[in-house]
Amino acid sequence: MPFPEQDSEASTWRTKSRSEEMLQALGTYSSMDSFVMEVEVDSSQWTDISSDAQEFEAESWSLVVDPMFCNKQEKDVAKRQDVIFELMQTEVHHIHTLFIMSEIFRKGMKEELQLDHSTVDRIFPCLDELLEIHRQFFCRMRERRQESCEEGNERNFVISRIGDILVQQFSEENATKMKKIYGEFCSHQKEAVNLFKELQQNKKFQNFIKLRNSNLLARRRGIPECILLVTQRITKYPVLVERILQYTKEGSEEHKDLCRALRLIKDIIAAVDLKVNEYEKRQKLMEILNRTENKTYTKLKSGHIFRKQDLMGKERILLHEGLVYWKTATGRFKDTLALLLTDMLLFLQEKDQKYIFAAVVSILSDL
Repeated sequence: MPFPEQDSEASTWRTKSRSEEMLQALGTYSSMDSFVMEVEVDSSQWTDISSDAQEFEAESWSLVVDPMFCNKQEKDVAKRQDVIFELMQTEVHHIHTLFIMSEIFRKGMKEELQLDHSTVDRIFPCLDELLEIHRQFFCRMRERRQESCEEGNERNFVISRIGDILVQQFSEENATKMKKIYGEFCSHQKEAVNLFKELQQNKKFQNFIKLRNSNLLARRRGIPECILLVTQRITKYPVLVERILQYTKEGSEEHKDLCRALRLIKDIIAAVDLKVNEYEKRQKLMEILNRTENKTYTKLKSGHIFRKQDLMGKERILLHEGLVYWKTATGRFKDTLALLLTDMLLFLQEKDQKYIFAAVVSILSDL
């Protein structure tokens, strides 16, 4: 799912003075002497992640189970198990990425650099919620794997049902959570990266990031790479579920559950995409309003004088925006920015790097 890019100027929720304050708060030290060289992480969390990672470090299910056990399975069963194994394996990788963001970077920014918590949370929005929901999802799959083990041999397993777990993960309360969490995270993706780049102007912050990137637990993943991986995760599920479906008997309960899960996942992706789009339009409208001259005004057809204050007087949604040609009294054509809002059509012209009203057309009578 391609999330629309924002203009570089539109992706900010901070002023220049605010970012300067954040950089000053870091200080100007170039030495790393004050930093703890060994990163302290939540040992219980790391033990669980390490254990899961070792369990799924093989390239495929076929290489995990005994060769004789694998050869006994039908071809479609083996291929289905390979895809289910890949689903679980990539889920472990995703949890590891979230853990890196939480324990390697976020924790150090708050405790060692003592950055303002609200600033750090702008780089890592909804991180705790993401970790919680994906841990629960993986735990349910891991339990199903343990239930599916061959009696007397924990190495050999065939997972016959996974669709019900997928339906549970992507429906009802969990679906609501995922729409909210991923909607917020993906909406702020570019802003988070831009804020991170601003902070890197400071030498102390640069050295902190360099040290953390070199940590073995981070696997040389930087913050921008981690952010990108998280935004892409939900777009990977449909492909995996479709591949599981290829090797699942049609008409079975499992097939029905997988089809339902696929629809639910696509609904979540569409909802996240919509939320990102709406957020970017709000940011775009705010950027335009900030560039609009405070004293600009125009007269409506009703005779009412319409000012910038009237434009900002109520919540409006930007539906469409684009350039049009405006024919002046002298017959010349001038570039004009047209904004279609929920209740009006607004035309703006640029003057001295500011926008002024060219015209306002009321769609509703009560502006």
